[in-house]
Amino acid sequence: MTVYIVSILCILIGTASTATSSPKLAKISTLMDLTVAFDLGDLDDDGFAEYSENRDHFVRADTNGDGEISDTEVGGDSVGEDVPSVALKFVDINGDGKITMADIDIFFFQLGREYGNEIDLEEYLEYWLSKKESEKSGITVKAFVRARRNYLVMDIDDNLKVSEKEFRSEFRVADYDKNGNLTPEEFNGFRPIRNVNVTAYCNNGNAGCPVANFLIMFNEADDDNNKFLSMTEYLKKFGELTTSK
Repeated sequence: MTVYIVSILCILIGTASTATSSPKLAKISTLMDLTVAFDLGDLDDDGFAEYSENRDHFVRADTNGDGEISDTEVGGDSVGEDVPSVALKFVDINGDGKITMADIDIFFFQLGREYGNEIDLEEYLEYWLSKKESEKSGITVKAFVRARRNYLVMDIDDNLKVSEKEFRSEFRVADYDKNGNLTPEEFNGFRPIRNVNVTAYCNNGNAGCPVANFLIMFNEADDDNNKFLSMTEYLKKFGELTTSK
C-alpha cells in the first residue's frame, strides 16, 4: 500500500513539474508572419481556421490549376503571394518546397487530433511552436495572442497604429473612479499591463499611478518617435505584461 501511494505521488509530482515548466518563446516577427497566414485562410473572419476554408484558399491560390502551390505562385500575382515563407514551410509536410492538397489534408488531420475541427489562432501558433525549439528571447504564444487582441481593441480608428490619444483613452476607461490615477486594483482593466504589478512605474504598486507614468512606457516603446505604436512596437514592450505571472 505504501509503495502504491509513493508511486501515485511520484506521478503527480512529475505531472505538476511538466505543467509548470517554462513555456517556449518565439520571435514576434515569426508569430506575426504566421498570423498573416492564419488570417488569409480564415475566409469567413470568424477567428477559426477550418479545413474547408483552407481547401478553398488552396484552390484560389493555385493559379495554374496543377494541384500544387509553387514558389512562382507564392511570389507572383496570386492569392498566395501574401503568405510568408515560414507559414508555407509549416504546411509543407514532406518538405519538397511545394504545397499540395495532400499537405493540406495531413496538416489539418494533425491539427484536428490536437484541437478538433475548428482551430483558433492560439492553437495554431502553439502547434507550430510545438515542432520548434524555444528561442532564447521572444514572447510566449499566449502573451502574443492576448496582446495582439488588446492592441486591435485599442486601435479605435482601425489604422493599425495606436496613437498616444488612443493610449490615453484606454487609461481613462480603466480609471474606474475617474480620479486621474490607476490603483493596483484598476491595473487589471488597463489593457497594456493587465494582471501585472508594474512596480517600476507605479510607486511599487502601493499608490495611485497617473497616466504620465504609463506614457513613459509608451514613449519607450515608440522606437521611431512618431507618437504612434505599431503592432510590433507594442508587442515588444507590452506583450509579456499582458498575462498573469
